[in-house]
Amino acid sequence: MEKFRYQFERLSLLIRTGIFLCEGEEVEEYRPNAAFNPIRDNQTFREKLTALTWEQETPLLYQDAWQVAYIGIREEEKVLLAGPIGLENLSQVDLRRYYREYGIRSGAGRPIPAFPLSVILAVTQMMAKEFADREYTEEELLSANNMKAESGEQIEKEQMLFEIREDEQERYHHTYQEERKLLDCVREGKTEEAVRYCGDMDMGMGRLGHRDIIHWSNTAVVAITLCVRAAIEGGLSPAEAYQTSDFYIQKTEECRKVADLLELRNAAVRDLTNRVRKKIEGRKHSSYVDKCMDYVSKHYKEKIYLQDMADSMGLSSTYLSRLFSRETGMRLQDYINSFRVERAANLLLYSEESISYIAEYVNFPSQSYFGKMFRKYKHMTPKEYRDRYKPSEFTTD
Repeated sequence: MEKFRYQFERLSLLIRTGIFLCEGEEVEEYRPNAAFNPIRDNQTFREKLTALTWEQETPLLYQDAWQVAYIGIREEEKVLLAGPIGLENLSQVDLRRYYREYGIRSGAGRPIPAFPLSVILAVTQMMAKEFADREYTEEELLSANNMKAESGEQIEKEQMLFEIREDEQERYHHTYQEERKLLDCVREGKTEEAVRYCGDMDMGMGRLGHRDIIHWSNTAVVAITLCVRAAIEGGLSPAEAYQTSDFYIQKTEECRKVADLLELRNAAVRDLTNRVRKKIEGRKHSSYVDKCMDYVSKHYKEKIYLQDMADSMGLSSTYLSRLFSRETGMRLQDYINSFRVERAANLLLYSEESISYIAEYVNFPSQSYFGKMFRKYKHMTPKEYRDRYKPSEFTTD
């Protein structure tokens, strides 16, 4: 299939995953990659995907338990397979479990590229056109793979029935004023009051799921989402606020008991409100310096230019540099380096990436310079830090 080689090699590069041509026992990868791939390296799984592809005329869109997708397209005696492609980003813990499921020792897997479903559908359509010279609509692909959402008519009917049930049970919903009291507490850094209002509102919460565990999981996510916006209004940087909320929202997936969900929800509200309170109590930076720090947190993986940062605030680079040094007691470049070192330290502890990869990821110009900066702020080499502090659950089996 040489005529497809150029297209599929380029496509594999764009979507950062493998594309394989299977004919009998022979498997050809269009852009060979040393990283583990379940299609290439797990024969049982590859045979399963191939069999499922042959069972239907329409291209296969297979989703595993981790919301990771694989594409299968058949033509004559051949099958074209592509994947893995994530429908969502996997946490480090889930990534380890995912690779273990497919027979690779934990810690050896690289992150799985994630794309919206619309992109995966577009990739499938393009592959089907190139490989089998057939065109499929998104609706055809979704319907054939049992991924089609409920029709608008069905949703409207279910919504009417829901409203009837709600009216019959005369459920009490907490008022808008009560919700505002909670958000005001977060915005003003009143930690214990915020947690207390959360508990008071639980009794008046409408049902957000038929099962208790789903209801309280959804309740926790809603509360965290609302509070993170209030925290930003209270002065917390968007980067810090969203990173905090993402952590707690992902943790809800690990909860198996209602009590655990409520405890986690309260911990998130307490954490966000405490961060706002500390900002209020220790507010010693001008808004420009806070914006500098927020800019660094968003762009530390890129080359940061002082002029770009100053332009984004409407200031001169000289004035911004002098203002930052005066208010923080450190040069802006020193702050950027220390921030990158902190992010690198987390990766050393909670990932299996090589030190050279981590140095490049946080945008140090070389591994040697990374080592120099790491020793400056952590007083040891990156390897010594990883060996000394890496949690046992993140060590390679």
